[in-house]
This record gives sequence, C-alpha cells and structure tokens, in this order.
Amino acid sequence: MADYVTSSDLTLALGEGFNDIYKKLTKHFDVRFDKLEKDIAEINEKYEHLISTLDTFLKRLDDIEANNAARDAQLARLERWIEQVAAKTGVKLEY
Repeated sequence: MADYVTSSDLTLALGEGFNDIYKKLTKHFDVRFDKLEKDIAEINEKYEHLISTLDTFLKRLDDIEANNAARDAQLARLERWIEQVAAKTGVKLEY
C-alpha cells in the first residue's frame, strides 16, 4: 500500500464523511421538524378550542343583551300605562 493519498482517495474519504454528516444532520432536522409540527398541531387544537369557547360566550352575551332590550321595552311600556291610568283616575304618582 502506498504512503500517500491520492486525490480520488481524498474525494472518496471526504464524500463519505460528508454523507455521514449529512445523514446525521437530516436525521436531527427530521426529529426537530416532527416536534415542531406536533407542537403546531397542539397549538392549532388549543386555538380552535379557544375560538369555540369565545363564540359560545359571545352568543350568550348577545342573548342576554336581546333579553335586556326586550325587558327594558316592556318596563317602559308598563310605566307608560301606569302613568296613563294614574292620569285618568286622578291618582298622583310619587317617585
């Protein structure tokens, strides 16, 4: 065997070293990207749950506001009727 390294031996050795490093690096990136994809999927699931919860609360709030508006209109109507009855009967209302 010769005591010197030829350029083809060097290219072959560097190529094998590069391939080894490339394989390790791609494996590392695959693991990291898999973890990131899993984390993003979990975040998306939590986000969807949060949006669903907010939609539920907003619907309840809208329902409460509609009920309050109906109640306020009914109270105003009742007050108006009471004042009309009091005016026709001559009863003085005290507030």
